Amino acid sequence: MHVSTNIRCLMMAACFVGFAFRLIAGDADTTARVKPDPLPSWTLFVPGAAYFHQGSIAKGLTFAVLQAGGVYAGIRYNESLKNNNSSAYYNYPLLLGLQAYNTEKLAWFRIQLATIHYFQPDFRYHDLSDKNLYLSPFKPENIFTPITGGMLLLAAVYLGIEKYHATTRIRDVERMYFIDRYIGKGAGLGAFGGVSMGMSWSAGVVEEYMLRNYLMPVLDYRLGQRKGLIYSSLIFGSLHMGNMLLAERPDVLATLFQSVNAAVLGYFLGRDVQRRGYDIGPAVAAHTWYNFALMLGSFLINPDDNVFGVSVTFKLGT
Repeated sequence: MHVSTNIRCLMMAACFVGFAFRLIAGDADTTARVKPDPLPSWTLFVPGAAYFHQGSIAKGLTFAVLQAGGVYAGIRYNESLKNNNSSAYYNYPLLLGLQAYNTEKLAWFRIQLATIHYFQPDFRYHDLSDKNLYLSPFKPENIFTPITGGMLLLAAVYLGIEKYHATTRIRDVERMYFIDRYIGKGAGLGAFGGVSMGMSWSAGVVEEYMLRNYLMPVLDYRLGQRKGLIYSSLIFGSLHMGNMLLAERPDVLATLFQSVNAAVLGYFLGRDVQRRGYDIGPAVAAHTWYNFALMLGSFLINPDDNVFGVSVTFKLGT
């Protein structure tokens, strides 16, 4: 649940697009509504194109820069990052670029959901704007909820366990490796926090929209809420097994634990969404801040063994 990858999103789209088409095959009176226009296939391959096609030039440029910049930096500094970062997520510029891609291409799912609702008016999902979706993690009404509080408490438990086994301390750090050079601890903390926030925000937005606002409502509509919740949670957990593709020497047991953990948390997130009438705002916030707490917390508690495997140097005598 720490990192959402481009591979995972493409797998999700490929696996479950069939559910939507089966769903919209029914008969319905659509004379009083306007059928949403699908996005051209080329917008899937061009940075920012989903927004460009819809006339949102500023959004398109923003996401195009984030995607192209992240991919360029990831390729340009791959060897440097690989030699100075020990984690499977060492190439965080590339991951950030792919996360920006995932976020922009949610437009495809948004149109498909609107199309399902066009044919089946009783189909329920959260039809929220891009702005409200992107701001969901920062709205007080989404932060101060039982689901967000519970997941932050769980993150604190995991960090407490990590602290018990920690071998280094943040106060002893002198420098941190960032992109292609070492920078001071203060700047390093800011950089690590920024990367962690970017990854956590995009994971919360993308995964909750795709899993709890697309997949689960479709399954709920076809199979009922109980089965929809269980199946979507299991699928969410199983997709985390794909994280082994990022590691040269995959840790099967650790990945299996992460997958089971994701399935359990996915169940509670999904149940919260169902109980709120498919309002995904609190789930997006809970997912985002849970990830952020674990990512930044790992650096603060045990800087020599952080989630991105960033290399650090310590003060002499520590």
